[in-house]
Amino acid sequence: MRQNWIRHFELQLLNHNGVGVNLSDFKVNFKIEWHDINQPRIATYIKIYNLSTDTTNNIIGKEYSKIRIIAGYSGIAPEVDASQVGTVRPVDPTQSGQRDGQNFGMIFSGDIRFAITGRDNPTDTFVLIQAIDGHDAFINSTISLTLAAGYTLEDEYNILLNNLAPFSITSGFRPVFPLSRSPRGRVFYGMTRDYLDNIARQCKATWQFVDGCLDMVPKDQAVHPAIVLNSETGLIGMPQQTMDAGVNVRCLINPNIRLNGLIQLDQASIYRIALPDSAIRAAKDKIIPAETNGIITTEIPSADSKSESENLPASLATDGIYIVRSITITGDTRGQDWYMDMMCEARENTDKVSDSTLLKTGA
Repeated sequence: MRQNWIRHFELQLLNHNGVGVNLSDFKVNFKIEWHDINQPRIATYIKIYNLSTDTTNNIIGKEYSKIRIIAGYSGIAPEVDASQVGTVRPVDPTQSGQRDGQNFGMIFSGDIRFAITGRDNPTDTFVLIQAIDGHDAFINSTISLTLAAGYTLEDEYNILLNNLAPFSITSGFRPVFPLSRSPRGRVFYGMTRDYLDNIARQCKATWQFVDGCLDMVPKDQAVHPAIVLNSETGLIGMPQQTMDAGVNVRCLINPNIRLNGLIQLDQASIYRIALPDSAIRAAKDKIIPAETNGIITTEIPSADSKSESENLPASLATDGIYIVRSITITGDTRGQDWYMDMMCEARENTDKVSDSTLLKTGA
């Protein structure tokens, strides 16, 4: 057995009873979009190559309803049984994601919504799957009940959570709820997701179903402590400061990094960008970045209009700690891609972001 850091990958297709097959030994391409909005995480595509006709028909049909991807890196390369390469294996029910002592874990779990077959060339066929995390609960969960006067926002959260139990959704990250009580009773009737939107607005948070949990994360909180990213821990290239959305970071797939979690960068490694021509023309004095409470911002001195002070470099954090607001994961089990592309912002920043960024982050 040789010692080496290698990629770890598992692709599991499951039926409603949690029984299924493991397709980890096949060539697979995938892309997962995970943004800080009140919408489910989505697997844009998962392409599995050169499956048998029977397996293909089972996927296209109604045999499997859920899909899971476990990925990252293993510390030890296992012995490979050549006879098992490229075969369909049953799912081991005892293996369900993060493993102790290993840097791999669940990066996607969701409901299969669409599957088609195709061919890249005369010899390579594929099945393409598109899936959404928590889709069944998001689309089908409804509520019809009444709360008496004196209920709190946490009471409302708990009844919504109980209403999601039939869809196997449990409580995940939750905010600190205000203690005020409603002076009137309330009738709940409609989609559960609409009432979750209301709670999230009052808590200045966003919510999602993630791996079977309801996560509701306020904008000023993080779901995990800072994970250091550098050339020795998976950072690829130099983080890039942007005009309106913080800092763009690329690293190798790391399941420990989650949406609304923290990462720590070497501030000197961030590639700083220049001002646009319009900002230079608008400035009447020399432009010097200002530091306030650990946040580095750039403003145009003596700008004549609001429009002239917009489209400036995003704020940076002097301590190098950023909140992850968007993650795109791309992988190819037989190719180069094995990346997480993240859009991050400095803590406590007050930047005004563009409409395209708002669609991704819900800011």
